[in-house]
Amino acid sequence: MSITGAFTASQSGLRMTEKWAEVTSGNIANAQREGYVRRGLTLSGGAGDRTAGVAVTGLRREVNGALERMHRLELGRMARQDAVAEGLEAYAARLGQPGDTHALTTRLTDFQTTFDVLANNPADPSLQRAALEAAEALTRSLNDASTGLAEAAATAREGVRRDVESLNRLLGEVSGLNDRIAREDGATATRATLEDALGVRLDAISELMDLRVSRDAQGRVTLHSAGGTPLIEGGTVARVSYDAAAGRLTAGGIEITPGAAGVRGFEEGRLAGALALQNEMLPQMQLQLDEFARALVEGFQAADTSRAPGQAGLFTDAGAAYDPAQREGLAGRLSVNAAVRPEAGGALWRIRDGVGAAAPGAASDASQINAFLTALETAHGFDTQAGLGDTATLTGYAASLISSQQFVRVDAQDRLDRLQAGAAAIAAARSGSEGVNVDDELQQLTAIEQAYAANSQVMRTLGEMLDALLAAV
Repeated sequence: MSITGAFTASQSGLRMTEKWAEVTSGNIANAQREGYVRRGLTLSGGAGDRTAGVAVTGLRREVNGALERMHRLELGRMARQDAVAEGLEAYAARLGQPGDTHALTTRLTDFQTTFDVLANNPADPSLQRAALEAAEALTRSLNDASTGLAEAAATAREGVRRDVESLNRLLGEVSGLNDRIAREDGATATRATLEDALGVRLDAISELMDLRVSRDAQGRVTLHSAGGTPLIEGGTVARVSYDAAAGRLTAGGIEITPGAAGVRGFEEGRLAGALALQNEMLPQMQLQLDEFARALVEGFQAADTSRAPGQAGLFTDAGAAYDPAQREGLAGRLSVNAAVRPEAGGALWRIRDGVGAAAPGAASDASQINAFLTALETAHGFDTQAGLGDTATLTGYAASLISSQQFVRVDAQDRLDRLQAGAAAIAAARSGSEGVNVDDELQQLTAIEQAYAANSQVMRTLGEMLDALLAAV
């Protein structure tokens, strides 16, 4: 190698170590910054020419595409289960567990017990009052549960509205970053910073919905829903819209509602969980409550021999007789017939004689009370769409209702707990692959110092050689 070639090689080595030190110190300085991906140098050397030295051609982000995709998918899965568990938390507390004093099963048992006691002494006004109060407590339990479902649905709708706003904002930011990345010439530090910002936003979108991400030759991302509906293509952003009444999402006018038949939508993310609550879980829970209320109303109407055709029974739909066409929301409207409530102008003895009785019957006659008890103990038919079977006693149906509805929340929480363990492992692997290990970077600085010293020594030696040669002339 000539002296000139040695000078050139050492000079390029010094320039490379200078850039290497800059990148390494930048890694250390940004180690805790959200979304920062470790930087490395892209180098090139003269092919077969040892005098050409080494050249820094750009920066590279140490991205692991496979771990990135896996992590974003896990973020979406966790967010979906969290949305379901969180969305049902307040309602589940309101509904109660079997054995809780305010639970539907407890209220129903208390109601049946008061009628059992009243049957042994049907003339006792205090026992009649206890039966009335138990009936009112039972209706309040159903009213309260129905209100809780309505509140959960309203919260889910508001959550979807907020998340759609966030999604549209993030899509707009991704589009803007796409434009800026495309304008960057080569693998510059500015481009790496822009791609970090892009990665943070893609992670945030993945918590809202699962995506398909691809890149073009200029580094711009194209986004589709998991089902293939375009969200960002070229410079076009498909605005996402939410129809709260129908529980539908559209992107650029194309429906992407999770779970909708024939739709190229998505299945994971917080939006998917909230919409599953709004469109599937909460309506079915309401149907289960309404079916219980219907069976209670119809059972006591059929058992009441004093009732005229079309007249309401002990339990009413907001004071009126039950209309099968108005089943939806019945649990929230259920009330005790004013005919048995003294404070509403009724009479307690109708608990014993039937709500249609015009005058008190024999004080010791428990036949109507026993008919009511039979209604509580007899199996009733239920709508299979409620998912709790087609035949059950009121007690059995109430127990199944509570178990089924509590299971939805518990199952979502259990799945979330399991997903968190897996996601943590993937996140740790991603951090290890893409993140900054300060100890490793400090070791890099030691290697940089040694490389700089070696190249400096070569330059110094070459200088001394030239001085000696010049002195010898």
